[in-house]
Amino acid sequence: MSRAAGQQAEDRATDYLLAQGLTLEARNYHTRFGELDIVMRDNKTWVCIEVKARKRPTHGIASEFVTPTKLHKIQTCFEQYMLAQGHNPNHTPMRVDVVALDNNNLQWIKNIAG
Repeated sequence: MSRAAGQQAEDRATDYLLAQGLTLEARNYHTRFGELDIVMRDNKTWVCIEVKARKRPTHGIASEFVTPTKLHKIQTCFEQYMLAQGHNPNHTPMRVDVVALDNNNLQWIKNIAG
């Protein structure tokens, strides 16, 4: 997927989540461990959103690309983000969500880390 297509997917996900009542905090936040696509707040809960998009089903289902290894990396980056914002990750409500875009279908999967 091109960078422009990835940006469009993140824009669509952001617009959708804003319409659901979440508050945008950051986009494309970089740490030494990797990048967070979107960080939002859902009331008092901080939410890291990983955006995955696929144009064709022949390339797999978007949500399948959040592997345990990728999830661990996201969680590490999210903890670093929270520390940089002055929040203790052990005492702050947090969750990791995925927005999967398959062709034009959007699926919001909450709390993938359980």
